[in-house]
Amino acid sequence: MARILDRLFSKGKSPYGGYELVREVSQGGMSRIWKARHPETGEVCAVKVLTPESVELMNVFKRVFETDEGAIALRLNHPNVIQTFGYGQGRKNEYYIVMEYVDGPNLEVLSAVGDPRVTEHRLDLMLQMGAGLQYIHDEGLIHRDFCPKNVLYAQDGVLKIIDFGLCIPAEVKHRAAMSRAGTPSYMAPEQVRGQAVDERADIYAFGVSAFEVLTGQRPFPRSATRNRRMWDHLNVKPVRLRQVAPEMPEELETVVQKCIEKDRRLRYKSMPQVMKDLRAAIGSAAS
Repeated sequence: MARILDRLFSKGKSPYGGYELVREVSQGGMSRIWKARHPETGEVCAVKVLTPESVELMNVFKRVFETDEGAIALRLNHPNVIQTFGYGQGRKNEYYIVMEYVDGPNLEVLSAVGDPRVTEHRLDLMLQMGAGLQYIHDEGLIHRDFCPKNVLYAQDGVLKIIDFGLCIPAEVKHRAAMSRAGTPSYMAPEQVRGQAVDERADIYAFGVSAFEVLTGQRPFPRSATRNRRMWDHLNVKPVRLRQVAPEMPEELETVVQKCIEKDRRLRYKSMPQVMKDLRAAIGSAAS
């Protein structure tokens, strides 16, 4: 770790902490992910480059990383959370984050095609997702964009939650910039309304994600537009788990439905509560 951090901030030809961008892995509206390699050691990392156009995202980056919260992100260390090695400002006012590289697809892709890596191990994958999200909360952070596309499946079967580097500290109670940012198909109603969010917004997203991993479907219609998907979270009653997968135990359906209650007062208040009931429900399924 020390060797990596030393190189991240050394002066060199590469504007991305000494790492050279090798291949673009994915692209979103506000960032691009690159596979990168250090020219001297050959070490491989992932470099997330924030686009200069994403002004609001830049503001979030500065608020999180240019305060003491940056130290929290750098010290996150959990098997189910992607590890961050460093961050900085590159050329043309670009900001970048250097992370561990995971050579594997995300859960959204695997769930959509019914990949056996998901269908045969879906209960274990739920526990891994929950364990990683609980750890993030325990470290004082709220993810705000938890969803299957932000969970990578490594070759050894271990899940890695990504994109936590731009989340907000849990103690931030004011209405933060980009409070409506996120993936519409997984946004909690209060997040859609632009209200201040807490851990329960992540719990809602976890419930929707768990439903998708368990069934290959979502509890809300796959609407074509972003606005319609957000409207569904406010107004459409979610499909119950056993309507899609009747083989699932009632206890598991109860956990998922409590996670996706529209009124956050009726949701689980914390991930430890979710995990306790989830393990009990999975235990009943195995017995």
